[in-house]
Amino acid sequence: MVGPSQTIKSPSGKDLFLVSKRSSTPTTNDEIKKVLLKRELIEVIISDSRMRSMGSQWGHAAVVIDGQVYSRAHEEYVKTDKNTYLNGGVIQRANDSINVGGNRWRDNVGVYLSVSEREKDIVKNELERRVKVDREFKRKHPNETSYSLFSNSCSSNVADVLELINILAHDPRWMPFPVAPAELLVIIEKSNRTVKKELYPKK
Repeated sequence: MVGPSQTIKSPSGKDLFLVSKRSSTPTTNDEIKKVLLKRELIEVIISDSRMRSMGSQWGHAAVVIDGQVYSRAHEEYVKTDKNTYLNGGVIQRANDSINVGGNRWRDNVGVYLSVSEREKDIVKNELERRVKVDREFKRKHPNETSYSLFSNSCSSNVADVLELINILAHDPRWMPFPVAPAELLVIIEKSNRTVKKELYPKK
């Protein structure tokens, strides 16, 4: 039998009876509850400067997602695998392919950021869109570049896509452009999304 203390009135006036009691969590009321979410990692690689390279006088920045590097070079936006980006190999461009020596002639640091699956997809889709737009431009204007120090540089592209998912990537005390690779590194290193760093020293 259900006792009188185990019945309550609903807002509509019906009698509600207690059938059973179940614990929804195996912890006490004052214990911290863990929420388990699948997290993904994206990597931002910041490279040292090279004074004699157009657009690289302040360093370079690129994003790695699922092993693919998205890199806004001065000539055009390229996409390649991480090993080729660091150590050299053949890179496909809009109108041709070139053999590059990689980035290990200078020091590089990779900053890994924790993101959700949805956030990773947002960043990846936007980077794919930007590569596609730039390739369409290069096919129509093979001797020109859409690169801009203020609005379409290596680091401004990285900052743009990170801030799409609310990861601060520029110093808010100053104008949001131009964003230098060194500034980008300083800001994201302090982010609560940063989980680890990896060094790729020059050879």
